[in-house]
Amino acid sequence: MASELCKTISVARLEKHKNLFLNYRNLHHFPLELLKDEGLQYLERLYMKRNSLTSLPENLAQKLPNLVELYLHSNNIVVVPEAIGSLVKLQCLDLSDNALEIVCPEIGRLRALRHLRLANNQLQFLPPVPHCGPKSSMVCAAPSLPAAQPQ
Repeated sequence: MASELCKTISVARLEKHKNLFLNYRNLHHFPLELLKDEGLQYLERLYMKRNSLTSLPENLAQKLPNLVELYLHSNNIVVVPEAIGSLVKLQCLDLSDNALEIVCPEIGRLRALRHLRLANNQLQFLPPVPHCGPKSSMVCAAPSLPAAQPQ
């Protein structure tokens, strides 16, 4: 399985793929091969649904700077790193069906974000997401969650 994953990522890197599908791979850790060297600079869409991921790397934005869509639903992610706020081109972020209790305030820095999915988590509050306007969608299991208070 690991060699198949490395081969898939290597081919994506060599052929400068814009989409990468790593769904249903029983991944417990974010594949370091994705972040190797310069990462996948051309990648725009990363699909990693229905794995067993518990965290995301801090250097995700640095190694995958052109992500427009990131699909991470149905994992076991507990924390989203602050660096997520550096994915300046990100328009769609799906973190539904994870184990999130808190979403970091840096998510509010995602100016291009239009679709944020957080349903079926253990969220206690949401940070302000000022760029999710009328043409945007934010899906939460509990839409009446209180917003985080600025400190």
